[in-house]
Amino acid sequence: MMKHIVPAIMLTIVMTVITGLAYPLAMTGLAGLLFPYQANGSLIEHNGQTIGSELIGQNFTSDNYFHGRPSATTDTDPNDPTKTVPAPYNAANSGGSNLGPTSKSLVDRVKGDADQLAATNPSAKIPVDLITTSASGLDPDITPAAALFQVPRVAKVRGVSEDQLRGLVAKNTSGRILGILGEPHVNVLKLNVALDEAFPMQENPSAESGRQGSSENNENLSAAEATPAPTSVPPTSEAAEAPPATAPQAQEALPERKPSAPPIAAAPPAVAPPQGNPSEGYGHGGAATAASAAVFPKEISPAHASEKPEIALLKTCSDQYRANAATNSNGGLKRNAYIKECKKRLKG
Repeated sequence: MMKHIVPAIMLTIVMTVITGLAYPLAMTGLAGLLFPYQANGSLIEHNGQTIGSELIGQNFTSDNYFHGRPSATTDTDPNDPTKTVPAPYNAANSGGSNLGPTSKSLVDRVKGDADQLAATNPSAKIPVDLITTSASGLDPDITPAAALFQVPRVAKVRGVSEDQLRGLVAKNTSGRILGILGEPHVNVLKLNVALDEAFPMQENPSAESGRQGSSENNENLSAAEATPAPTSVPPTSEAAEAPPATAPQAQEALPERKPSAPPIAAAPPAVAPPQGNPSEGYGHGGAATAASAAVFPKEISPAHASEKPEIALLKTCSDQYRANAATNSNGGLKRNAYIKECKKRLKG
């Protein structure tokens, strides 16, 4: 019996050393030698600091920057460990929403995003990747059409010409691999870094007064004139959650939501996100500033008081968010971030 056991044990030890130690170490060393940038996570640095990876998207919400695709990733609710809350681009919980085209919450979210985007550039069609989430929730890229769609908004805030930004987008557009694989795409983080380097933020009262839409305060980290107004383009990757929509079409194709009569708080004049150091756009600063400028309901709407507490909270906050959109009083928060903060305040 021993003559069979001993070889088996020795073989297990040898294979463990080869496949569990020698091979991984050899591959790690070889990758670090031949492809050091990729082997270390494709990290991007700005002003001497690592600000992210070009492989994982970040949740840009400030009008000063180009925005990525919506993200459906979530995290554990700090107030209730049995529930989850929206946490865009949460790399620890990659995934999509799994909502189908008949989902009312998906329809409402897409329609709300389409309305906001249409307000910032009413003359152009909305690229589909700006209103649909990716399957991973971490997509770092958008289509060139999605970047060009945002040029008017960023140009007004930065106080630069749209032609200059179109040239910047064109310069930061990556083509197909070997000319045949994949689709042209723009890495949002790298574009925003280039934006800060080429057109740093300055005090610009005229730009502040010309702000449009309700795009928001950022939680992470910077284009060619002959191109006509961008048209709808399929998403760069992953399964889209909803059919493509244009600004006018989004309102026609999606069902109208029933009006309600929540206690809508009075909306103050729109507050522009603070100007100053462009690097404030990178990392995780700014969300508190945005929340402090937003208008939130003081109590659950009587129209939803008879529903389950969580549903009543959601509907009350959603009603207030839509009411704020008309006066740009959401403090620069996107819908998911606004709903999260609103529910936390109402639970108080």
